[in-house]
Amino acid sequence: MHACHLLRINSKSQEASDATASVSNGDANLPNPWVQYISPHIEKESQSSDRGSTTNLSAFPDKVKEDAELSNGGQSGEDSSSLELDDGPNEQTPGDVVVVEVDEPNSEVIPHPLAPTLDSKEKSHSSMEDLLDSDSLHDESETKPAPGTCFTMSDHDRMRIFIHEFVVRGLLPYMEKMIRNLSETLQNRKGIHRSFVSATKKWFGGKQDKITAAQSVPDISRYLRESPELQMRRLADLAFLVQMYELAYTSYHTAKRDFQNDQAWLHLAGALEMASVSAFMHGKVTPEHYMEQAVHYYAEICKKMNFASRNVILYTEMLKSKKLYNEAAMVFIKMTGEDSDLRSALFLEQASLCFIALPTPKVRKFAFHMILAGHRFSKSSQRRHALRCYCQALQVYRGKSWNLAEDHINFTIGRQCLNLRQLENATSALRHLLTQESHQPAAQQGSFLREYLFVSKQLIEQKKKKGQDLTTLAQLPLPVINKSAIRVLLAKPTRPQYSDKTAATSVTFDCILNRTEISAWQRLEALAVTTWSQKKLPAGFKPSLHLLHSDTDNSTHPLAVLEEPVTVEMVLGNPLKVPLILSDLHLLWKFIPIDYEITNQENPEQKPEAITNEEPTDKESCLEQVIETEYIEEVILPSKEFKIIYLKILPRKTGELHITGLGYGLSSQSSTEDGGNDIKRPLTFSSSIVTVSGMQELDIQGRRLNSLKTERCSVMYGPDRRLDPIIVPYMPKLEVLFHDFPTTLLSGEVCQVNVELINEGHCSLSNLLVISDRPEFFTYGFGQIKGSPARKQPAQNEVYSILSEADGKEEHFVVKSNVSHVAEVPLDGGSLPPGCKMSLPMWVRGPEVDGVHEVKMLFVYQSEQENDKMRHRTLHHTVVINAASSVSLSGSAHRGQCPSESEDLQLSVHLAIENMNQLHDSNIAEFSISQVSCVSPRWLLQPTVDFGDDLKISGGESLRLNFKARQHSHFSPGEAANRLLAFSNCSFGKQLIDSSLTPCVDFCFRQLPGSVPDEPVSRLMSASSTPTISPSPSSHELSQLAVVEKALIKEDLESSQDADMMLVVLWKAFVVDEEGESHALVGQNHISLQVLDKEETTHPLHKKPSELEVLKFIKDPKPADRDIPKPDVLSQLLHYNLQFQSTVEHDFQQSLLCWVPVQLQIYNCTQCDLEVYIETNPADNSLSQPSVDMSAMFLPPDSSTFAWCSLSSQVLRLPPSKQATSILHACFGAPGVYNLNSLQLYARNPATGEQRKPIQFGASGQRSDLLKQNSLPTSMVTVVASDGAKT
Repeated sequence: MHACHLLRINSKSQEASDATASVSNGDANLPNPWVQYISPHIEKESQSSDRGSTTNLSAFPDKVKEDAELSNGGQSGEDSSSLELDDGPNEQTPGDVVVVEVDEPNSEVIPHPLAPTLDSKEKSHSSMEDLLDSDSLHDESETKPAPGTCFTMSDHDRMRIFIHEFVVRGLLPYMEKMIRNLSETLQNRKGIHRSFVSATKKWFGGKQDKITAAQSVPDISRYLRESPELQMRRLADLAFLVQMYELAYTSYHTAKRDFQNDQAWLHLAGALEMASVSAFMHGKVTPEHYMEQAVHYYAEICKKMNFASRNVILYTEMLKSKKLYNEAAMVFIKMTGEDSDLRSALFLEQASLCFIALPTPKVRKFAFHMILAGHRFSKSSQRRHALRCYCQALQVYRGKSWNLAEDHINFTIGRQCLNLRQLENATSALRHLLTQESHQPAAQQGSFLREYLFVSKQLIEQKKKKGQDLTTLAQLPLPVINKSAIRVLLAKPTRPQYSDKTAATSVTFDCILNRTEISAWQRLEALAVTTWSQKKLPAGFKPSLHLLHSDTDNSTHPLAVLEEPVTVEMVLGNPLKVPLILSDLHLLWKFIPIDYEITNQENPEQKPEAITNEEPTDKESCLEQVIETEYIEEVILPSKEFKIIYLKILPRKTGELHITGLGYGLSSQSSTEDGGNDIKRPLTFSSSIVTVSGMQELDIQGRRLNSLKTERCSVMYGPDRRLDPIIVPYMPKLEVLFHDFPTTLLSGEVCQVNVELINEGHCSLSNLLVISDRPEFFTYGFGQIKGSPARKQPAQNEVYSILSEADGKEEHFVVKSNVSHVAEVPLDGGSLPPGCKMSLPMWVRGPEVDGVHEVKMLFVYQSEQENDKMRHRTLHHTVVINAASSVSLSGSAHRGQCPSESEDLQLSVHLAIENMNQLHDSNIAEFSISQVSCVSPRWLLQPTVDFGDDLKISGGESLRLNFKARQHSHFSPGEAANRLLAFSNCSFGKQLIDSSLTPCVDFCFRQLPGSVPDEPVSRLMSASSTPTISPSPSSHELSQLAVVEKALIKEDLESSQDADMMLVVLWKAFVVDEEGESHALVGQNHISLQVLDKEETTHPLHKKPSELEVLKFIKDPKPADRDIPKPDVLSQLLHYNLQFQSTVEHDFQQSLLCWVPVQLQIYNCTQCDLEVYIETNPADNSLSQPSVDMSAMFLPPDSSTFAWCSLSSQVLRLPPSKQATSILHACFGAPGVYNLNSLQLYARNPATGEQRKPIQFGASGQRSDLLKQNSLPTSMVTVVASDGAKT
């Protein structure tokens, strides 16, 4: 009875266990003792939707039931049959692998070879999603009773005691007894047997090799149960079980020799294997050759590949524990073969893991063997394991420029995912074959493309079958879109073409503007806005942008007008070697309708629901009422080429528009037409062509932010909203047409162009302005109307206005009008209604310098209806003019004789005109000078002689003319006088042109120096006003007054050298066109004479050769004070001359001295008071040294010196622009020729004197405030004796 043990378990009934579980909600106080022994893997089975909960049976029984329980529980026979299957063989059979058709989605499950056979075929076809469904797992776990629910704590204690007693008192003593008995038996029996067998083999058997030639051994036992060899093996096994590894190793080693002698190869392999394991467990040096021999016997001789695989696994684990990963990998690789793909795949995968576990990982070997493992898994129908291996290998090859290997892996992953019905993963893998430039041949690329299109089509159909809403289109990888090069045009993409009219260039896709040109246009627009806002740029002003691209500021939303197209330009590229066919190309958008005229007053932040065309819908007509979208039927992209497409949308409502992407259909050529670059799409689709509808998002990255420190320290990008325009209400739309606009002009040529203004918008246009960067190029005649009383305009076919005999007057006075870059266009009634047009003349003048010139004209206008979103609109026009040479002007002005009190001051004007047309240019025959006009606030031009008819100048000829200019009676110094310009004319023909009318006066105003002047400092206070000084001025006030006073004095002094006139030469040119017809062209050229005695020229007649700069060894002197005029100006403040009798007769016998009266006339050329010092004896004064008169070198030497008998020095006070006379007497002692230019004059502004002290002269009486004036020219007087003889 001591060998029996009564074990009582399952003390709790099933009903009580279920009741306790339901009361405690499954949370029993008893712990689950089986958690540490049971695997957490949960077996799950699929159910049919028509079965109830009672039919949800598992392939494995919940518990082993006895016969009585079967009869009581009414268990069916199917359960007993399933129990029998559990004891069946574990080998894999072909029926265990289930291959599912590709057309059935998510229907393939390959069960493990050791898994039990399911009840029905439908259970093996459960989807992977159902296997991973947590809810179904939870439901099934509730139907199965938890293991051990019928055990009590006493049952647990009794089982624990039973196991302990069984092992300690039964199993271990039995094993010790068996080891002892086997040791004694083998010691006695084996001793005699060994000695006899050894002697026999020594004398008769000879020596045998360790490894016998491979022979096929039948799978039968060669030893009896009680044979000593098996007893020794049993002893070794018992010693190994009780961890007596040394005894086990010795016994295995002994048995090995016996098995080897008996050629029992299967037993020998087992003994070698266990001997090596025992040595490893004991810590001895492992005989590795034992394992290698065991593998050889298992695999080569005994053909037991399962045992060989087990041996390899043990061997490699031993090597890996010693960090010998490279040797372990070699062992795994040796066991691969063609006999078993599954075993080879497992060992190749383990070998790759050994390569990656090395101290220096061999990454490429890891990836290579992982790919081989995936290939063998695929051959053994283990697609999931194959997919896993390929995905691990892809991590190594990705981004390493191994394009062909990466393409192979991606393509294989796509195929495996397709077989597993993981269509999204398959699409993602195949996408990588098309997104980058591939080195595959054209045929392979075509295959990749067709595979991708097929899988994408399958994915779309799968989603439709599942009932999933296709809210968005599929993301397609082709074609390649250069997103940064996307341009958006908010105007007409093309301009109208006419035969006799030229439309304003506006902004189109052909207009390529860089940042400098964009800034120039924006500055012109800012000028117009400041004109409307009274010289102040409004806060938040944003320039208008018609064409948005990467160089424009896209941080804000652009503004588009209702019912006006928005055109997007995109560059599509085909990186493949096969052509692509794109169909139904259109823009995808989202639109939020907002009525800006009637806003949401209750909740202004709440916006209506967005409308989009991204979702496939049947309501295309409803979308067309919101946004009209243009479709391109078909675009063929040849291989390795780029193509530009233009897509347009037309907004029908106001709101916020967001262009999100490009929608299209992608297809490829059929398999019979691949590889051609010039292949055209067939007219009918074949069954091999698959078209997939998809899209590409147009998300553009903005500019990198670099203004703040945080932005500079990190990589941050701003928004790019070029594809997010705001649709504003109706606005006027201006169209400008130019009739017969010239493209080639002579320099100074004037022609008339008719400008037609058309309002193509939906509301009235007002406040039209024209802004140009070069206002001197054209005029509309608006300035003349403001500057003078309205007079007649030129005739329709005439450029200039002709003065009639009734006018009679040759001079006219016009108020000076400053030329601005902004000109306002007068509209009839102040506005231009929708659909109406008006015409007005425009005069164009050729530039002064020959060559190609570009002129920018910006039309800016507003709407009569208030629009908060868009205040104004603009229209760009760029004019390109080729200017040719015409005439060149050069001239100068000089002072005449000092006027008397009854005469006005006069100037002598010299003008030279040269024909710059070359002799070889036969198009221009000659130039005819019609008239010379003078524009000046002070002078009137008069001819010196009668020139007669028109003066003609042929090619290469020049003409010199002399005029005199007198001061007109209306002139008076001051600001107001300079605003009144006198136009005087000198005509050389029968007709007199009125130069004070448009267009002549407009171009004259544009050529005046400083026509748009900055406000000078001298304008801060009038020249006639005296600065008021407070009773106790501060030092700052005194310094301010001193600066102003110096500036005033400088301006007054410099006015002495001002000529202040402009000469206008009106000419005609006779041109012969290509057909031989002669035409007369008219024009005008200007030359400004601002400084006396200085020659000015419009075009250098002869270019001086460039001279090398003089090498300097000393520093340049510091620049003079800016408040002090130049020395040449200070030396010409006075204009004076001597009036005397050139020949004097005197009787020296009667009187020894001859007295000759000399009248000195002095004129103040400045606009300020001057104190004049007259010095008759400069040699006696040390103020200055006498100057050398170069003109005396060409005259006969004068006689002995004479003497001035009047005051040696005089001081006069001269008001501005006034003259004074001083009477001097020259005393001569003998007849002869005398030079009277020994006088020296000095000038001083009284305001610069020290408390207005009188001028004192003496030995040390030099004063720095005296300005020496230029000396007189040679003034010769002849003294003759009364008898007529000269000495």
